[in-house]
Amino acid sequence: MSLHKDHVVRWNGISLGLGGGVWGGSVCVRLLGWTQLNDLEIVLLLALFVITPLALPFVFFQNKGPLFSKWTALVVFLQPLAAFLGGASFFLPAGPLAATFAAGWGGFTGLLALLGLVQLCQMRRRHRLSLTELCLAGALLYLPAGGAWMVLACWGLQPLGFGVHTDLLTAVHFHVIPLAALVITGLTGQALHNRPATRRGVCWAAYRIAAIGVLIDPLLVAAGMTGAQITSLPDLDTVPADLLALSLILLTLLGLRFVVPTTVSRVAQVLLTLSYLTVFFTMLVAGTYVLGVTTGAWTITIAQMIAIHGLENALLFGCCGLIGWRLRTGQESQRSRRGEPCAY
Repeated sequence: MSLHKDHVVRWNGISLGLGGGVWGGSVCVRLLGWTQLNDLEIVLLLALFVITPLALPFVFFQNKGPLFSKWTALVVFLQPLAAFLGGASFFLPAGPLAATFAAGWGGFTGLLALLGLVQLCQMRRRHRLSLTELCLAGALLYLPAGGAWMVLACWGLQPLGFGVHTDLLTAVHFHVIPLAALVITGLTGQALHNRPATRRGVCWAAYRIAAIGVLIDPLLVAAGMTGAQITSLPDLDTVPADLLALSLILLTLLGLRFVVPTTVSRVAQVLLTLSYLTVFFTMLVAGTYVLGVTTGAWTITIAQMIAIHGLENALLFGCCGLIGWRLRTGQESQRSRRGEPCAY
């Protein structure tokens, strides 16, 4: 099998098409009542089959080092197989067999994390730790946490008494936040950095605050959930959610102001606008949920939060946003090859 970049790009497109078909078929099967997939499993299938192949090119293809090229190509070729193994686990009864299939995906996330460490080492050798590149590398480093919690959920294990429902919620969090939020955060920062007017001053300071918040939030969520479970103090769990909401709202304002207007493709403009507005809305809902839990003034159910905060974020913010960025970067590459000036 050839590892030439053109073949890798073509295979990534095939993987994305197949993954979209598998996810759409899974949704149809669930709607027809032929399977017992729940909402969280539908979101995880979307992350495995669609969001992952959408996000990987942004993380890998910008790095042209010789050490990176063959390994990243191999990972792109392995991604569909790992997704099929992980996806099959949701159609099996919870237990060792389902966990074994899920472990196939978990091992793949470990390989991605290893490549993320290689990226960090390359940045250190260059003596340049770019915040945008840290976001893209961090997207890979967090994925094994999602893979591990997915294995636990498929096995039916409940560490620290969390429950299978919390296992799946955590697995979704550690897939969607790295693959969607962190990648889009990194790409937004690159777009801002490429504009002389926004690579410094207030705009760049605002971006740094937002990016750092999204970058450290998965760690804070893990610590907060564990602390809340052990101490029964709900505030330990809600503070990271507030931080993520404020960070993504700030990122949305920057994206709508500086990214969308400089996007040439009208389709990409619509998709990016939809993505940014979706996360703005869902983060407001998340803040409302946290405030209601803290004050007891109102209640938004977990099922409602999964539908609004989970599926909408994954489908509209993640998928639409990444597709919009692929259209934007593809058009900019064509303009660059033709010698035309970029929109910014």
